[in-house]
Amino acid sequence: MLMDEVSEVAHGHVPCSTLVIDTMDAAELLCTRHVCAEHDWDGIENRDYGKGWTYLYETFAKLLDALDLVVSSGRNVVLVAHSTIIRIEQPEAEGSYDMYALKMAKKNSPMVREWCDMLLFMNYRTLVETKTNKKGEVVKAKAKGGHVRVMYTEHHACWDAKNRFGLPSEVPATYESIAHCIPDMLNGGLDANLKPAQPMQPAPAPKPKPEPTPTPEPQTPAPGENDPRDSYPDHAKALADLMRANDVTDMELRSAVASKGVCPVECPVSAYPQDFVGFLTAQFSTEILPLVVEQRKA
Repeated sequence: MLMDEVSEVAHGHVPCSTLVIDTMDAAELLCTRHVCAEHDWDGIENRDYGKGWTYLYETFAKLLDALDLVVSSGRNVVLVAHSTIIRIEQPEAEGSYDMYALKMAKKNSPMVREWCDMLLFMNYRTLVETKTNKKGEVVKAKAKGGHVRVMYTEHHACWDAKNRFGLPSEVPATYESIAHCIPDMLNGGLDANLKPAQPMQPAPAPKPKPEPTPTPEPQTPAPGENDPRDSYPDHAKALADLMRANDVTDMELRSAVASKGVCPVECPVSAYPQDFVGFLTAQFSTEILPLVVEQRKA
């Protein structure tokens, strides 16, 4: 069922700009049950010489292959996973230590790590206050904090993380911290060599031009015909007002969005994600209207 859902998104049958799997360790459990049912096994560890884990690895890899198709279709993919504490023993160092890692099978965890562009470890920042005696020896330590949530973006001895966008090693646990790394799906998606897109900015004020831009021909509904823009949800009312002011019909807007591979033309505006509607509103005069004019010329 999960593979079918991912396939639906990859082929544009589900209107979305971002696919989120919450969580990957739960998806791995589904995969484990599927493998055991397919081979009539009582458990994944019942196979000799670790064959069960090999089957699990090969089957779970198909999910990442399917997610590659989602990315190729011009959509972002977000994978959520729990963490667990594992023991690390490095061959070049004496002793061992504990660190946070993905709560997944031994082979699947590094496979997911290699697949993603960013691996962000989210935790609460904890400060430790110490008291020393006259000799400078620590006699008491007390942890404080725990209410400030942060994201760690680089590998550390205590956690696993990475990023390909030059992020600071620690950033606030907010979308704004990574927004500039998220590709702009309406303008090329992931085809721009994985370069991070710029944060979405309000549309700039129009500058006077020597020659005025031709006004699009009115595309008002026929008498007695319902205007689809009247049924837009509340968060899309501002978008509808811009469309009316510029004589852009509902079908013209959906055709413009579909031409960029974001949502199929059959998808109604009411099904667009709220953040995507906000983007369309902010970029209407600079992105959407010129695209509609070009489509009318064609």
